[in-house]
Amino acid sequence: MTRWFFFLSAFLWMPPAFAEDTKPEAKPEVSRAAELAKKVRPSLVSIEPAGRDAEVAGVGTGFVISADGLIATNMHVIGEARGLKVELPDGKHLEVAGIHAWDREKDLAIIRVQATDLPALTLGDSSTLAQGDYVAAMGNPFGLRFSVVEGVVSAMQEVEGRKLVQLAMPIEQGNSGGPLLDKDGRVMGLVSMRSALTANLGFAVPVNELRTLMEHPAPVSMKNWQTIGRLNERIWKSSGGRWTQRAGVIRARERQEGAFGGRTLCIYQPEPPALPYEISVRVKMDDESGAAGLMFCSDGGDTHYGFYPSGGGLRLTKFEGPDVNSWTILEQVQSPAYRQGEWNLLRVRLEKETIQCFVNGEAVITSKDLALRTGRAGLCKFRQTEPDFKDFRVARDGGPGDPVADAVSLLMTAAARGEPLSKEARETLAAYPDTTRVIAEREAAVLEKRAGALRRQAAEASVNAIAKQLSELLAAKAPQDSDLTRAAFLISRLDNPEFDPAHGMAELDRMTVDLKASLNDDDKSSPEKTLKALHRWMFQENGFHGSYEDMNNRANSYLNEVIDDREGLPITLCLLHREFARRLGLDVTARGFPGRVMNHLAIPGDPPRDLYIDAFERGKILTTAETKSLLLNLNEELPGDDAWKPVSNTDIVLRMLNNLTANAVGARDDYRILRYMDVFLTIAPDSAHQRLQRLLMLAKTGQIEKARTDAGWLIEKQPSGIDTERVQALVESLK
Repeated sequence: MTRWFFFLSAFLWMPPAFAEDTKPEAKPEVSRAAELAKKVRPSLVSIEPAGRDAEVAGVGTGFVISADGLIATNMHVIGEARGLKVELPDGKHLEVAGIHAWDREKDLAIIRVQATDLPALTLGDSSTLAQGDYVAAMGNPFGLRFSVVEGVVSAMQEVEGRKLVQLAMPIEQGNSGGPLLDKDGRVMGLVSMRSALTANLGFAVPVNELRTLMEHPAPVSMKNWQTIGRLNERIWKSSGGRWTQRAGVIRARERQEGAFGGRTLCIYQPEPPALPYEISVRVKMDDESGAAGLMFCSDGGDTHYGFYPSGGGLRLTKFEGPDVNSWTILEQVQSPAYRQGEWNLLRVRLEKETIQCFVNGEAVITSKDLALRTGRAGLCKFRQTEPDFKDFRVARDGGPGDPVADAVSLLMTAAARGEPLSKEARETLAAYPDTTRVIAEREAAVLEKRAGALRRQAAEASVNAIAKQLSELLAAKAPQDSDLTRAAFLISRLDNPEFDPAHGMAELDRMTVDLKASLNDDDKSSPEKTLKALHRWMFQENGFHGSYEDMNNRANSYLNEVIDDREGLPITLCLLHREFARRLGLDVTARGFPGRVMNHLAIPGDPPRDLYIDAFERGKILTTAETKSLLLNLNEELPGDDAWKPVSNTDIVLRMLNNLTANAVGARDDYRILRYMDVFLTIAPDSAHQRLQRLLMLAKTGQIEKARTDAGWLIEKQPSGIDTERVQALVESLK
């Protein structure tokens, strides 16, 4: 879809926090509008799509078109792969079963909800609309639910090849997806966008386009549609509440309706090892009056142990049923090692005759209860808290619960108590840079005057290490096929240093098992059939797609979050597509076209064929001619011959860093800009324009000595395209 269309569409909805009390100007024929509103209102719904972080991202409108649960709206209202909340005017929430049909180009979508006997609106014939006809619209402008506005048809327009109804009426955020009604209450269109020039000029998609979509459904269950934040079902099975995973953090939101104490579980599906073994996780709660932590020896239902913080203390409980009468608190203690409101490492060692519980390396509970010894482990939460979990482990030895990690955790506890750290302790921490970063951040919080410097030093050390790893990986004399994927995971660490690239590669290994299991013998009979089978698995069954509604979100550039959310930019989706193709034995290479990175597969034959794969468009396969047409539309000119050659891993990485830099520039985040430029120049030190950009940013942030170093390089090298006299003048001003 064109940038112009999305620019206009962006005006149609907004976060509820910005709702303001507005009222459309009074219009003639108020009685007609009042009559229509009364008639139509029961058939309207408000639609709240989830954002990238799974929180509510805005409010749009929809309306019932079938009594058995079909609701029409705009595609840009529901977003792609988002969760949805649908609410009737009486406040009743409708559970969304799936997406019945959708068309991104026409900006239309049909939702199916689990409901019957809904009051459906009558669809009219938009071909009968004429200039000057009376029309009214209902929606949720600025979050004001189920408001009505009226006007006339200004014209029937064709905009970039799309037939639209031009309206003369006030159109505001939240009207998107609402019905455009004639004087008899028949639906003649769906309000789709307003003009950037004036609020009194809007557009609607003709209802006949909706009729066509209804004739060609493509049902997708909500389970398969909602990929953002979805847990890997081969690894986790949740019971109640809403569990999501993004960037390595598992989040528990909402509570189990009807469950005693609001208990919800997330069970780790792999079987634990034989006794003895340990489980561990880091947990942070937003509300200490709730409880959240580890569960183990679970039968998959109501029977299990739980070790978790609760009310500022720590508790070991045996659960043998659904309510309090079958629960036994084995022990409850207070410990100074537990830090309220912060990340805490919980660990349980399960042996044949004992259960040992630790928090941040300190033993707090030992129990000899022998009731349960078999079953799976996982996570649990109770009551109103909405906790975050990370670094879950089940192992016989090692992991966060090994002696070295325990010693580090004890040192962290000592720091929290204000106890001095010995020279030996500091040397130990220096061997573990990630933990050192955590300690540095703790001291910075206490010593506010040093906070900025300490955080920058910790971040700089981490960035320098990542830059070095990237440079070595890209310059390897014996490169591996997976080097580009590993490099992309390292880029993810620039803003999330706690992410472990090894976890990302392990997740790809697990997904590859699923991918290969989905292939039948015919899928393996030719490269072209294997490619189509990959696309079926990747884009249909697993829902990977381009980020149309959230293009500027920097998560699109982090490969681990693209995997979590099934959403990304052309470059990250092509990178992931290439990795899966490689694992199936397909010789897929990347092409760095301006505005759209695409993959290429040569099909042998007489004559041989070139297939170009647009992963941003769910793996759309294009011929050379079709690719040229797409690039001409995107760039208004065809790229040169070099663009049609395979692009190097280094160029892909630099392009990803440029995308992140552009995002940071838009956010006016100077230190993020510098972070990405430092890595860029470590990989490509002769990039003069990036060095000049870093020089200016260093000067802006007061890092004068570093700025002089970059200026000296530019003056010495005299690169073309750089005005070194102005650089010299800047050096003089820095004195």
